[in-house]
Amino acid sequence: MLIDATPLSLFVSGTIWGALILYVVGEFGRSLRPSPPWTRPLWILGSACYICHVISAFSLHHNWSHSAAYAYTAATTYDLLGINSGLGLWVNYIFTAIWIVEGLLPGRWGLTVNRRLNRVVRSVFLFMIINGAFVFVAGPQRWFGLLLVVTLLTIWWNDTETFSG
Repeated sequence: MLIDATPLSLFVSGTIWGALILYVVGEFGRSLRPSPPWTRPLWILGSACYICHVISAFSLHHNWSHSAAYAYTAATTYDLLGINSGLGLWVNYIFTAIWIVEGLLPGRWGLTVNRRLNRVVRSVFLFMIINGAFVFVAGPQRWFGLLLVVTLLTIWWNDTETFSG
């Protein structure tokens, strides 16, 4: 999705990029020992930005229509991958639920994080970020998305407490 010049479209794009940046910074804080007190609030702020993105995109681009969003997703998927499917919209719904639940569950922020569950959640985030910030964008946004993905993978690679084992 390319950014067009209207203020509302800039808001839709800005909220998702803000959400992704806050997520990556939050994951960095989460990887530090001990985890700084700003980590979870910043990470949850990223989740709030993502929710603003979803609401604004549904309102401004799809006129609150699931059918319109599904058709847009199917057309975009077909243009990029040659697959005429809007199932990616349902994947987005699941991702939204995971991001909200992940931020709200206190047990997901302790020192005894379930490593297997952590890998699953991180895999979902990575899949969505690669698709949303690299595959389905063009131009400078794609390079910025690649930078976010590489940064995130570096953070996770070095986070031996919650990723290894």
